[in-house]
Amino acid sequence: MRKFMAIAAVIILLFPLIGRVGASSFTGWMGVPGVITLGDTIIELRDVSFDDGSLMVVLLNGSTSHTFIVKLGESLTFGQTRLTYFRVLANSESLVLIKVNFSHVFPGQNVTFGDYTISVLSVDSSGAKLRVSKGNESKEFTSSDFTFGNIRVKVSAYPKIFEGYLKRGQNVSAYGHILTFSNATVENTTGGFIETVFFTYKNNTYPIEVGKEANVGVFHVKVEELVGVDYVKVVVNFIGASIDVETVPDLTFMLSPGQTQKVGPYIISYDYYFGGATVSLRNSCGEVLRIAKLSADPISSLLYYGGAAVGLESIASNGTATFFAMVDETKIPSVDKVANLLISVSSDGGKQYVPMTAMVTVQNTGTVDLSNVSLKFVPEGDVEILSGKELFLQRIRPSEKKTFEVKLLPHRSGSLTLGHVEAEAVAPSELACGGYTVLNFRSNDLRVSIEPSNISYELSVEAPNQVPIYHPALIMVTVTNTGDVSVPANLTVALPQGVAVGLDDAFSSRGDIMIAPLSLLSGENVTLSLKAIPYTEGTKEFILRIETPFGIMDSTVLNLDVTVSPGNETTADVIETTAVPSNGTVTVTETYTTTETQTFETTVTNVQTVPYTPTSAKAMWGVLGFVLGALVIIALAWYQAKKV
Repeated sequence: MRKFMAIAAVIILLFPLIGRVGASSFTGWMGVPGVITLGDTIIELRDVSFDDGSLMVVLLNGSTSHTFIVKLGESLTFGQTRLTYFRVLANSESLVLIKVNFSHVFPGQNVTFGDYTISVLSVDSSGAKLRVSKGNESKEFTSSDFTFGNIRVKVSAYPKIFEGYLKRGQNVSAYGHILTFSNATVENTTGGFIETVFFTYKNNTYPIEVGKEANVGVFHVKVEELVGVDYVKVVVNFIGASIDVETVPDLTFMLSPGQTQKVGPYIISYDYYFGGATVSLRNSCGEVLRIAKLSADPISSLLYYGGAAVGLESIASNGTATFFAMVDETKIPSVDKVANLLISVSSDGGKQYVPMTAMVTVQNTGTVDLSNVSLKFVPEGDVEILSGKELFLQRIRPSEKKTFEVKLLPHRSGSLTLGHVEAEAVAPSELACGGYTVLNFRSNDLRVSIEPSNISYELSVEAPNQVPIYHPALIMVTVTNTGDVSVPANLTVALPQGVAVGLDDAFSSRGDIMIAPLSLLSGENVTLSLKAIPYTEGTKEFILRIETPFGIMDSTVLNLDVTVSPGNETTADVIETTAVPSNGTVTVTETYTTTETQTFETTVTNVQTVPYTPTSAKAMWGVLGFVLGALVIIALAWYQAKKV
């Protein structure tokens, strides 16, 4: 009897503790309009009055909605939730200072405060695991105190809500959730007595043997002792998390009139103090973007511009003020958010060493004009730009599209990346000095399939095997493009010593090398000629090659035997007709005299080294030649007169 009385006393002492569960809360600044979500309940902060600061609150729960007007300093209570309204900072964007008390959050539930969402992933004896997200950014936490962005979160999970004896029919309640000790049984088995306690939660019955524990709905129950069948000693934990959320400014700072503070990409200037703090928000060049007069009153102005909100916390009699600032990076004006040039480059592919076309399309997909747009094709790998490397556009308007061509010559085959297009453009920017900034854009890589080509040339030469000294020999050279592609080529002829040549129009000279540029389509051929005049005897070796940028395609050697007829006296007079520097190309007139009394006159190009003769020496020889010529004429006249 005494034991039952003691149990009853314990129950009486514990009764006041039942249901005293710590609530969750949110305290801080919320933007208006803004949304708070607590399970199935949605709280909309719809609007705020600039006159008296009244806050319009709309409650949504399923298909029902209710609208309330909450004045400064008042509270709104609905169910187990209470909203208290403290202060408002109004402007084009407004902030309200509120506190919201609400119940525990269970595993699988979310709560939302403006841009922040807190999800309870799990709750057990080790604590709670939460995921906090804002936009595309999220992070998981298991600690009981942490900061994410502009919120600080404190978590108390798995609280013990009851420990002691319950009488049959008695219950434990927490935030509308009720656990009832409904029955108990004792069963005699061969292994001994089995004591089972039954609990009821939401019309469902859960059996738990004495000495064991289990989850019953949102409760975790540990059964320690059964006294008879009417009293049970239990420890009950609540499977939920108490979450306290507080907003944290990005900056809290003190300024005196005339001082400045950097906030995000802006400069906050405390301009002067007169019945409040007049502050301006400026860009990095000092240009004023916004100005506002702030006070510490319950109803005050807010300095807001492009994601930066500045409010006044307090102000001293000497004008020294304490400000707070909150910066939303996603709302800061960025020219990248409004200016964009979409560049795409494409091609159907091509063939190695064959010119191909790449199509470049540029489109202004932003909302502002782009001016002074310069585009440049940047090649990659072994590719040559034939045309269209650079393009300039004076202006391209939003949604406007331009297309142009780039001619390319791929030098390799296979699956290749031939390059991309880079662009530079001028765009208006609120935060830039002068209001404009330069942006850079890039296209996709041009990836194409290039078929291989066959480069092949054949060389054939026709010439006499022998030639007498001082006699011209005609060399005929035929070049045929036997490949499947047209590639620029040069026919080169290396001349031996002791040989002069008469130039064909197709050839030019470079020292002792004669060069003829060729451009032949597949299957085409061309025949060129050289007139070679040897002036020394022996075997003369001519080396002929077909050269391309990709190597020597064909080559051959021509041997020309230069002979002197035995018994025949041969003389040669070389008369220089033009003066050139040493190692230059000269034109000479040569007279050949043999016993057959035959005379050949030709103008040739001698690529051998010719000594330089000064002009004075030439004049002297000219006078001497004239005198000798006169003497010869007088002698001939005297001889003819004597015969007569």
